[in-house]
Formats: sequence, structure tokens, C-alpha cells
Amino acid sequence: MVDESRQCTATAKSTGERCQRAAIKGGEVCHVHGGAASQVQEKAQERLNQMADTTTATIQNQITDLENEYERAEDPDEKLKIMSEMRRLWKIILDRTGHHKTERKEHTGENGGGIVIDLGDE
Repeated sequence: MVDESRQCTATAKSTGERCQRAAIKGGEVCHVHGGAASQVQEKAQERLNQMADTTTATIQNQITDLENEYERAEDPDEKLKIMSEMRRLWKIILDRTGHHKTERKEHTGENGGGIVIDLGDE
């Protein structure tokens, strides 16, 4: 069974009970009960974008607080701990906004020639 917070809110006509399928991401209904409609998908994407913006702003506020804490800290171990947490939070923001490190791997092509494949999101 689907987690109730992610469960489709529609009622199945055949049984009169709540649909057991998962709602689309950012939406309230599954693909069978309207989640496949373009306007529903657009609204769901707007909700996801808003959540991402809010989350990013919250993380940025946490980073600002940590920067202030870092400036006040005198103990080198405490400064290192604060810096590590700031790095972790920046990585979350960069990963979620598509700015993470690009990985490149070299492969040998035909006749021994090299080829480079840019794997982008890996």
C-alpha cells in the first residue's frame, strides 16, 4: 500500500473507496484519475518548483547562520566542524540545482583511437 501522504485522493467508481495508487509527484491524483492531463502535470511541477525554492532558501539561511557562527568560533576544531556542515549544505543546493561535478571517462575507440564520453549527471 502507498504511504497515505502520497496516495491518490480520488475515489474509485467501481468500489467507492479511495484509490490505492500513488499520486503523481507534486500532485494529488494518480495518472488514471487525471494526473496524466497536461494542466495537472503543469500545476504539479509548479508545486515542486515552489517547494524547491523554499527548501533552497531555508538551506541558504542555515548557511548564513553557520557563516556567522564560524566567524565567532575560536576553536579550530569547532571551525572545521562548522565548515564541514556548510560544505554539506552547499553540496545539497548544487546537487539539487544540477550544478554537481561532471564526470568524464575515457574509452578506447575503434583502431585504438580515444573517445571521450561526457556522462553529465553521473
